[in-house]
Amino acid sequence: MRIKTDYLAALAVTLGPVVYFLPAVINHKVLCPHDGLIQNVPLRVAAANILRAGNLPLWNPYYFSGIPLLASSQAGVLFPLNWYYLLFSPTVATNLMVISTYMLAALGAYLYSRRTGATIAGAVVTSIVWQCGGFLVGQLSHINIVQTAAMLPWVLWAVEGYARSGGRPRGAMLALIVALQAMVGHQQTFAYSLMLVTAYAVVMALANIAGSPRAHPKRATRLGTPGQPAWGAMQSWKRYLWSLAYAAAGVLLAAVQIVPTFELLRKSQRAEATYEFFTSFSMPRRFLSAYFAPYIMGGGDGRLFRAPYFGEPFYSVFIGYAGLLAMMLALVAVLIKRDTRTKFWTCTALVCALLAFGAHAPLNLYWFVYYVPVLNLFRVPARHLMEVDFAIAVLAGRGITVLAEGRGGKPVLRRVAIAASLVVILTCLMVTCLRPEKFLLARSAPVTLLRAPELFLPVLFAALSAWALWVFARRRRGSTARLLAILTVDLIIWGHSSGWYTSSPTADEEVWSVPQTVQFLRRTAPQDASAYRILTAPHAFDPATPPVPPSVSHSTDRVLWTQPDVYMMHGVHNAAGYDGLGLERYSRLAGQMKVWGELTDPETTLRGDSREIDLLNVRYLISLRQQSGKDQTDSVSAPQNDFPPATDRYNGFMFAKSDLGLPGIGIGKRLRFVVRPLAADRVALVSNLAWSDNVPDQAIVGRLRLIANDGRAFEFQLRAGVDTAEWSHDRPDIRARIKHKLPSLATSYPVNDAKGRYEGHSYVTSFTLPEKITLTGGEIELEAGIRWPDLRLSVLRLSLVDVDHGKSYPLRREWMRIDRTTALAETQPAGEPKTDRWKLLGQTSKVDIYENARYLPRAWLASESMVLDEGTTLEVVRTGKLPDGSVWDPLRTALVEAKPLASITSTQDARAEITKYEPNRINLKTYFSGRSTLVLSENYYPGWRAYVDGRATDTLRVDYNLRGVELGPGEHLIEFVYRPKSVVTGFFVSLLTLAVLLLRGLRSRQNEKFADEIKSE
Repeated sequence: MRIKTDYLAALAVTLGPVVYFLPAVINHKVLCPHDGLIQNVPLRVAAANILRAGNLPLWNPYYFSGIPLLASSQAGVLFPLNWYYLLFSPTVATNLMVISTYMLAALGAYLYSRRTGATIAGAVVTSIVWQCGGFLVGQLSHINIVQTAAMLPWVLWAVEGYARSGGRPRGAMLALIVALQAMVGHQQTFAYSLMLVTAYAVVMALANIAGSPRAHPKRATRLGTPGQPAWGAMQSWKRYLWSLAYAAAGVLLAAVQIVPTFELLRKSQRAEATYEFFTSFSMPRRFLSAYFAPYIMGGGDGRLFRAPYFGEPFYSVFIGYAGLLAMMLALVAVLIKRDTRTKFWTCTALVCALLAFGAHAPLNLYWFVYYVPVLNLFRVPARHLMEVDFAIAVLAGRGITVLAEGRGGKPVLRRVAIAASLVVILTCLMVTCLRPEKFLLARSAPVTLLRAPELFLPVLFAALSAWALWVFARRRRGSTARLLAILTVDLIIWGHSSGWYTSSPTADEEVWSVPQTVQFLRRTAPQDASAYRILTAPHAFDPATPPVPPSVSHSTDRVLWTQPDVYMMHGVHNAAGYDGLGLERYSRLAGQMKVWGELTDPETTLRGDSREIDLLNVRYLISLRQQSGKDQTDSVSAPQNDFPPATDRYNGFMFAKSDLGLPGIGIGKRLRFVVRPLAADRVALVSNLAWSDNVPDQAIVGRLRLIANDGRAFEFQLRAGVDTAEWSHDRPDIRARIKHKLPSLATSYPVNDAKGRYEGHSYVTSFTLPEKITLTGGEIELEAGIRWPDLRLSVLRLSLVDVDHGKSYPLRREWMRIDRTTALAETQPAGEPKTDRWKLLGQTSKVDIYENARYLPRAWLASESMVLDEGTTLEVVRTGKLPDGSVWDPLRTALVEAKPLASITSTQDARAEITKYEPNRINLKTYFSGRSTLVLSENYYPGWRAYVDGRATDTLRVDYNLRGVELGPGEHLIEFVYRPKSVVTGFFVSLLTLAVLLLRGLRSRQNEKFADEIKSE
């Protein structure tokens, strides 16, 4: 049996992702870099575990003290490619999910391209560019974005199929594909896809109307889809418009996912978005140059491309590299085949590139999008690169198709030469005279083409692509294979160096087994996982001194086991979490918690009188590891590895790319560092202060000592307002009372916290040695006898400088250690909160585990209640004081927002016990001799229904956002069941839509059968 070439090509591109990811899989990599590991995979594992336990995946109790699981949508529980987790281990399921997602994208792009008239080679080019291009590969860590984008060509394929021949079965297929795309669960890319499909259908309908024989008889023969007569194509404009009705039916078919998500969205921190949030991660305009030289701003993983990245965070968000040959072919299509589809995809690429600029768009054009409902809830404008890359992929396929039809002629060759020359010239300009000033190599070598693959390879591939395109245009034998090979190799070299390979964990890492922290909790904590919660803190924590201020607590040394979502894979309940749809009221209750689980004001929440995390049943705190007493006294060993590259310039001095991520230095603490012997004559420092608003200008706040290899010490004074200053100097309330000036700024960054919007700062200073000295280390500490007990000094970057040779040597974090200089009893300032709240239970190699002595149980009975408004309730929770100034005891007094149905008496014999805990159901047994309020340390959310002794009762919102019910005297059995109306409503809308589609399909088949019977008679 002879297999068609078309089928073989389709099979080849579909298997392409298997080959692409094979080296990583062979090396036991699990394809979940960055957010894939800390968010996407844990959610899918948790959802699978909930399903395997016999529960519907409606509620997730494992992070943010419980939020909806189906509604939050990130887990994509209804999308079939995520069901691997039900059958396989997390490592195998993840690789199968990722590879099959890219296979889906590859086949969809091929089929759409073929359906719109591309040759086999053209469809292969479209598929290669789409599956290996910048958007899909760059978003690998956000697999739900990739899955949504993978469905885009399938939706367009279904639109074209319906427009071509009509028929209700084809319309039903279109609706089903749209529904599947919606069920992936990434609303932003789904909305962008839906807008693109709508524009496509409308433009094609208008083109068919304008090109009809009635309107333009002479042009009628040039109208329509390839292989379709012009008179038949005249009727397809109606089908294009009708395809939008089927797409809308697909949205309704996905109502079971969309309606709950919309309900959660209104109650989440995304309910209202500022313009700053809306435009966060706008693509800088300079990233257009990355379409010609993808590593012109650095960003490689260090294996081949090692130039340090100096753009805005993060490279993978802004990269849309599609291959230089693809750019040439797209230009060929624009220059030669200027039909409706070419014009549409050209406009799509240009308009969506403009939208991707976001806040960087000229004339502030993105302000108009901010006022579009629904769209103004999404951030990361750079995700419009999805449409840009797909447009380039389609145009590239159309370019090779038009060349195959008319190659060899002089007009065609002339246009090919123009397209190829333009791309080659632009590439050369990008790596030479237009190269950014900050570009430098992480090598001891001058920047030259031969020494810098970041600059050399784009020129090489531009030349090879131009040659391959020219040979193909001249009809040379084997030219198609050469063209496809050059395109593929270019994209593979870029993609495999873009960071996903080195950032993907291996299958033998701790996260896939039972990690040390979980082992410790299972040995130490109660056996019932529902009896306690943990709180993960992404910074170091010392109960005796204030924690690092929140705006500077983002350590670059990100430790996996302080990331909140990973614990849900092991059934551990966390009060923190990482999800863009975190509940707004819960965020306020939990210390103004950010969507990635960080506390806005850890000083108040962890060390003050606040009862925020106590209410949330937080018994254990897991933070970045503090040094043990033994470690604090041991000497720091000399480093063996090299200095990191000096890439960032501040006030003329060069520093490392990233901050050190060290905790601040308080009273009684000292920062020590050791370096291999190094000749230097200057030291440069980036730092800032906290809690320093009352420090006078030019006051000595610290001392820097440098140690020479001959034992000599050189000491320098750090002065407020000269060398360093308050990090929040520009906060309005601080600015009004600050006593010292601003020194030279190093960095400024936006801050949006409970105190408003302002800029935080770090400051740069330098000190000159009397001569060139061979240094071996040094130390930094606060000034002895300092008058400001809360003062903290944060050392962010430190470089030793050899001025004569123009060399800067930034220090690494692992060369540094913070230890104590005096006993704790001597350094704890008078009036500081007592530290007996927190007890250090244990340490792993990366984290400290503390026990909270003030934690509250998961459920309790309060004998009294107090009616307070929302704002006052939150203030009581945060201060631990009732409005009359008395201490608030949550176990005794419940704070409610509505008057209780009956008076509550005070007794001492209250008992509340959880007898059954499931994600969607919690059973309790209580006893109280008087009336009481049952408080359950779980989030109050619509859909949770309460039953007391089998009778439905109202669920109360207690203590700002906890769940509760009123109880009468005696023993009771209470049941909380999660049955959200949004899910039920969405399910019935989906079911009704499915029924209508099926009935229409059956009726269509009956009509066809009846017509056949009449014809036969």
